[in-house]
Amino acid sequence: MSGTDPVDRAADAPVASSDLAVAKAEIARLRRLVGPHEHAYDDLKAELDAAEQAVRAAEAANGELRAEITELRVDLRRARQDQYHLWKLVARPQRLLRALRQSAE
Repeated sequence: MSGTDPVDRAADAPVASSDLAVAKAEIARLRRLVGPHEHAYDDLKAELDAAEQAVRAAEAANGELRAEITELRVDLRRARQDQYHLWKLVARPQRLLRALRQSAE
């Protein structure tokens, strides 16, 4: 072994003019997309971060609303059970009493 790292040799190798032209074309394409200045890229990145935070906040609010809906459904189910038990205690015996009175007459 010669003791040199292949990565070091690649870094020392001269850049071909075609590679340089391709790189410059790519930079030009990216600048057309982003804008002529790097601060436009930073602005886009900041906007992306703000959008991601807004999405996270919306998802958290959505989760809270889902939990509240679940809680309301449980409360409704309990209220319906209470209503049924109350009916069994109050309305049903009255119907039975009426039926017994009518059958006794």
